[in-house]
Amino acid sequence: MKNFQPYQIIHVALEKCDKWELPTSNSLIYFWWHEKALAHFWFEPEEENFDITTYKIRLVKSIRPVLVQEIAKQDSELAPSFLWHGLILNEDFNGLKKVLSKLFGKNQIASKEKISVVVCTRNRTAFLRNCIASIITSISEGDEIIVVDNAPSDDYTERLIANLPSVRYVKEPRKGLDIARNTGAMAAKNSIVAFTDDDVLVSNTWADELRNSFEDKMTLAVTGLVIPDSLKTKTQYIFERYWGFNRGYCEKTFDHQYFQQHIQDGVPVWEIGAGANMAFRKSVFNLVGYFDERLDAGASGCSGDSEFWYRILAEGWNVFYQPKAYVFHQHREEKKDLRNQLYSYMRGQVSSLMVQYETYGHEGNIKRALKGLPNYYYYRFKNRLLQGKTEEFSTIFTEIMGCISGFRYYRKHKGKRNIPVLNIEKSLFEPVIIEENTLVSVIITAYNYGRFLEQSIKSVLSQSYKNIELIVVNDGSEDNTEEIIERFPQIKKVNTKRIGLAAARNIGAQYSDGDFLLFLDADDYLLFDGIEQNLNHFKKFPMAAYVSGAHLKHDSEGNYLPVNPALYKDGDVYTSLLQGNYIGMEATVLYRKELFFSFHFEPKLKGCEDYDINLRIARYLPVYSHREFVAVYRIHKENMSADNNKMFKAATTVLKHQIPFLKSQYENDALKEGFVNWQNHYGQSHNLQLS
Repeated sequence: MKNFQPYQIIHVALEKCDKWELPTSNSLIYFWWHEKALAHFWFEPEEENFDITTYKIRLVKSIRPVLVQEIAKQDSELAPSFLWHGLILNEDFNGLKKVLSKLFGKNQIASKEKISVVVCTRNRTAFLRNCIASIITSISEGDEIIVVDNAPSDDYTERLIANLPSVRYVKEPRKGLDIARNTGAMAAKNSIVAFTDDDVLVSNTWADELRNSFEDKMTLAVTGLVIPDSLKTKTQYIFERYWGFNRGYCEKTFDHQYFQQHIQDGVPVWEIGAGANMAFRKSVFNLVGYFDERLDAGASGCSGDSEFWYRILAEGWNVFYQPKAYVFHQHREEKKDLRNQLYSYMRGQVSSLMVQYETYGHEGNIKRALKGLPNYYYYRFKNRLLQGKTEEFSTIFTEIMGCISGFRYYRKHKGKRNIPVLNIEKSLFEPVIIEENTLVSVIITAYNYGRFLEQSIKSVLSQSYKNIELIVVNDGSEDNTEEIIERFPQIKKVNTKRIGLAAARNIGAQYSDGDFLLFLDADDYLLFDGIEQNLNHFKKFPMAAYVSGAHLKHDSEGNYLPVNPALYKDGDVYTSLLQGNYIGMEATVLYRKELFFSFHFEPKLKGCEDYDINLRIARYLPVYSHREFVAVYRIHKENMSADNNKMFKAATTVLKHQIPFLKSQYENDALKEGFVNWQNHYGQSHNLQLS
């Protein structure tokens, strides 16, 4: 492409189309049904035999995937493939419009959730002005726009926003895109936080399509379609053709199953979308943390968004790609800007792979970084040399240098993840109110414990306190768990795909509507007045964040075993928990629901998740423990706690996580005592390093 000719971008509105017309110059053609993008293809008139028939055949192939998906979603036989093929090939526009109208004509009930739109910017006031104007036409009453001015060298942006009373201005003096994103997320007031870039124009329906895409409570993030605003230069063309942000026109859910399918070779999270068009439930920042400030522009160069999606998937949640939420992006025009961009992409990708390995220990990230990328560039070189591809060597070298720089950058910043910001709900500092209709949500997590599950369920349904919501999270069981659940139609059922105990509990909490939460394992059960006992103690200690009671034990034959007396504890019991897990059984704990807007079970732990969350809550809030029996712990050969070595490692890992937060010698001594107590309890021998 030595004599580059600009590409015009053509948008074909099929609802208005009455005939097919061939473009007269290089074109990128998008096909739409009202506000729904259906397909695109590239058109170069110099191609041999590219006539109107070829044009229509290419359209048929391009439009097919999204039509097939929509028919499958509606379970409809409305338009078998041959039908719309014929409509297009025979130019039956009236017939085509009827088909598309039936497929895409249903109006979705608009979500009432409100959106905070965050735009991070730095010294690009001209772009920003147009971006904000487009957002204003998209949002609704109650939504908000936040502009984060990231380490500006002038006051132009501040002056611009001063004239826009509907826009909130926040200055972030520290340079870095992910620093700015975190600042915007913390400033946001609404339940959904959307991000776009200052060189983007959003569509009129963008905000509504985003908010409607969070209907599934498993969805913590949404990405959307990104379309180029123009392709005037060769650089813009190259970027869109080979590096563009377009992820297609079919809706797609990226879930834990997708994650597991790719984990051995490194999960390609960059396929999920682009940071220029993404949104999150605000609760995600408490569940998985904030953006890693070592990544993206101003730091490693890129991949702060994809690393964040990685964490969401790794911890059992979903990311949803919604092409109806579309934006227009102004690609960089100059060749040097593209090279800088590609360098940053690869630098950021390698850095993020190493960060993901640092966080989770998933070997696929190392495999992709050390083996996958070298193989990829080997074949790029080979194709260029042997097949005479038009790709420039300079571009390949730029990317490789970016990869090398990514390794160097990570080594320099290894382990320097920003400490998560904990935003504790204000209501947790006020006394709890218990009324006659106070709802308690019981969350049972089940994996292949069908033989115990029925007793567990019945123990909840037969409680002396009746206003109970029961949620069973079936975490990929392969036994008769599903059959057992189906026997109880009053149960709220959630199916997950083997994400582990901690993540399953977090998801159960997300689905709950109760004022209080209780987590019950499928092999344990509650005593008939267990919930009533804990609620009564909440009435006595209304400032408590959680209340815990005592438990009984019995063996696999149903014989009760001796237990140590439970302890009465109230107020500041953080040091007591450092000394050991006096609570003992998670099902004895009744939590205030608001805790799970700020705290969560840690999926990265391989045990003692309950000990960890109870410690972290007690570090900040008062809690209470009593001696009445509320639950029964069943001992059998498959108990997770039967592996002493595993449990010792988990318990001491939890303690080590507390080291940075210890505030006094008294707490230091308590932690050391706790380590010794765990050694004695599990019969292990190790040395604790307080550093």
